[in-house]
Amino acid sequence: MSEAEARSEDPRVEALHRRMAGYSLGGHWQHREQAAPLVPFVWTWDSIYECLMESGEVITLGHAGDAANRRTVQLVNPAITAQKSTTRTLQMSIQLVKPGELAECHRHSAAALRFIVESDGKSYTNVDGEQMLMEPGDLVLTPNWTWHDHHNPSETNVVWLDVLDVHLAKYLDAMYGETYSQGDAENANYFEGASQTVVHPDGYCRQRFGVARPPRDQVDARFVPYNYKWRDTLATLKALAEAGVADPHDGILLDYKNPLTGGPTMPTINCRVQMLRPGEETRPHSHTSSTIYHVVEGEGLTSIAAGKGGNKELAWGTRDCFFVPSKSWHSFKNTSQTDAALLFSVSDRPVLESLGLYREEGA
Repeated sequence: MSEAEARSEDPRVEALHRRMAGYSLGGHWQHREQAAPLVPFVWTWDSIYECLMESGEVITLGHAGDAANRRTVQLVNPAITAQKSTTRTLQMSIQLVKPGELAECHRHSAAALRFIVESDGKSYTNVDGEQMLMEPGDLVLTPNWTWHDHHNPSETNVVWLDVLDVHLAKYLDAMYGETYSQGDAENANYFEGASQTVVHPDGYCRQRFGVARPPRDQVDARFVPYNYKWRDTLATLKALAEAGVADPHDGILLDYKNPLTGGPTMPTINCRVQMLRPGEETRPHSHTSSTIYHVVEGEGLTSIAAGKGGNKELAWGTRDCFFVPSKSWHSFKNTSQTDAALLFSVSDRPVLESLGLYREEGA
């Protein structure tokens, strides 16, 4: 019999446990439930898109304070379905705004970003008064506590990935928000949650925070609204590929840097994009950040060492999403011999780095 088993059968120990429980206390030696480990998973685009389009038929966008103020289909890790969460810190969802619709204005303590999947370039997100036009592959930041609303004046659907650090904010008891209001409550023109006035045109953020910028611009550099254009990102990827600048574990790899600090995309979320060249296979590595991937284009495999369960292979194609848990050894393979594969990813790495908890190992 082990020492722990002997203690559990000692009536004096049992009496102590009952007494402590009455005071809402517990002993370090007592058994406690362990959180379920997150599991690798692939969400196929066919399944996501089918449900998203059906939601467009049955879910009407509500006001900013309503539960249906956004029409999103959420990616849920099978290990934490009760939390309806993608990871313990981040939530990835896919949002639909139909022609003529407005997703009303609000702001919240959770940081958020949008990676555009479908758009004709006419739809936009209004972030603190700046119109940010959304084209496929663009990355639009709405840092925490920035006002934002979404408009689709076009004749086609606009679809994007939503990523928020909402579960981290909730865990820290720091989740709060409010709806936008304009006018006079005693006047007929008063309304809540509708739309901000566009003050700055598309492209203003890239001019304001570019390499030539106002010397005394007062802004918190950690929380900069920004629109990274896909045409620029793709051009950089191609240039690096031609130059042979590759990471052995991720292929051609780019970080979306904060334009002012050069640090992570946002204080709690880092964004990356990588290119796997035709037939490329990367070397395994692991890190302590949880990472969610979206396949911009291409097809391939992600091999994950799943501990006692053996290795697991995630097969993915264009627009699929998949998840690699923290501390999982993993590698990538582009199964096409003719076409590159492009992956966009988000992780909670900045949080771990700020706390001294980030570790990375490579084979």
